Amino acid sequence: MSDEGGRGFFLGRGSKFFEFAKKLSELMWLNILTVICCIPVFTIGCAFCAMHRVLVLIYRDEETTITKAYFDSFKENFKQALIIWLIYLLYFGVLLVDDFALRALNNPTIGYLRILVPLLSIIGILSMQWFFVMQSRYKLTVKETIVFSFTRIIAFPFRSIMMGISLIVPAVIAALFPITLIVMLLLGFSASGIISVCFYNGALKIMEDDGSGNN
Repeated sequence: MSDEGGRGFFLGRGSKFFEFAKKLSELMWLNILTVICCIPVFTIGCAFCAMHRVLVLIYRDEETTITKAYFDSFKENFKQALIIWLIYLLYFGVLLVDDFALRALNNPTIGYLRILVPLLSIIGILSMQWFFVMQSRYKLTVKETIVFSFTRIIAFPFRSIMMGISLIVPAVIAALFPITLIVMLLLGFSASGIISVCFYNGALKIMEDDGSGNN
């Protein structure tokens, strides 16, 4: 193979390297948009819903303009995603208060109740992952979205667990090794998100085929 042919194989527009570089740049830009939109905190739910909407498009190789698709989804889902996100914050806030209260009581007879806090926290995290997906894809009410988000854990337990791991592991790494925060800012959310898509994309196809959601 000539040098020119080799360069074409690695750098040509249809080459594997070019496609990889294109996907990487899309994920980096998507991550930057998500980080910016997460800054007010109360918009985190809206930001992640928009991110997952675009991630599915990227994963399925559907032609899209990242910025336009992101903000179209952000605006479309803003009100409902905001309400559901605040409900999740309240959910985790109650669990946090309960944990502090149980620790303060330090009563051996109710010590077993402390097991419920991490268990309910894990269930909340797994369902929250589905909330981002369901809200970004389907026209559902607040109640329907929350119910679907929790029932998806039962319907797709393995996929749900893997989605949760893909969310938690980067956060743990960033907490343990602060030097990796720069990577989180450039790629952390979208990279863990695209891993989640690998697991829930099949579930979406099942739901779309049997009409479990309304597009």
